[in-house]
Amino acid sequence: MARSSGSHGERFPRRGLFATGHGSRRAAGDRKQAGFTLLELLVAITIVSLLSTTILFGWRIAANAWGRASELVEEQRRVAATHQVLQEQMAAMVPYSPWTRQGMQDVFFQGEPQTARFLSRYSLENRAGSGLYLIEYEIAEQMDGTCQLLMNEAPLRNPDEAGGVFASVEQSAAGPILRFVPVERTAKTRVLLEGLEECRLEYYRPAGPQEPGAWVEQWTSRGVELPRCMAIRIAPRAASNEPVRQAQGKLRPVSVIADITNYARGQR
Repeated sequence: MARSSGSHGERFPRRGLFATGHGSRRAAGDRKQAGFTLLELLVAITIVSLLSTTILFGWRIAANAWGRASELVEEQRRVAATHQVLQEQMAAMVPYSPWTRQGMQDVFFQGEPQTARFLSRYSLENRAGSGLYLIEYEIAEQMDGTCQLLMNEAPLRNPDEAGGVFASVEQSAAGPILRFVPVERTAKTRVLLEGLEECRLEYYRPAGPQEPGAWVEQWTSRGVELPRCMAIRIAPRAASNEPVRQAQGKLRPVSVIADITNYARGQR
């Protein structure tokens, strides 16, 4: 019984030792399968950070591109609307000879490379209203080398009021040139276009007995006739840090041309 008891006593410690060793390995394996090491956690955080940075960077690029596209579309709409106004205003010219103390008998019109004056039935400020308006276009040079297209318009209660800006008639080899007082800039002067590399005015002179039709920068009076057409030649300016293609995307070189319907007195 003592030997048996000893033998039995020796078995239990061995079982206990084996059971304890097997349980320790199982617990270690369970902990290894259930969790992450610190290195794995750091790698995962780094990957997520890189992905987040890439997504944020791409979103910013897309947002900037969308903003530039919206600005470009808005600029093109504004320019297109300005072109339409200019065309309608020039096309609605009226051939009228106002009374002046100097005795001017020619149709009221000033046509120079940088300045144009005429009478029109179209008003930018009062598009729905009828009447006669004195229109003045002037191209002004800016300090940065660009130029602006400015406009004045004034309603006329009497067409003879326009004679107040007439100065004299200058005789030239090409014909008589009507001279007017300088254009005044006031608080009501509108800037139609700005940031231009080039802007000039031209006038179409129809063919005569001894000369073909041509565009001219200085209009010589023909008594009862206005130019058959009027054009505004416009070109944008690229900034020093801006590609030319991008600048021209804002405002491409263009010619705003209008046919003058009633170009002569008595003409319908």
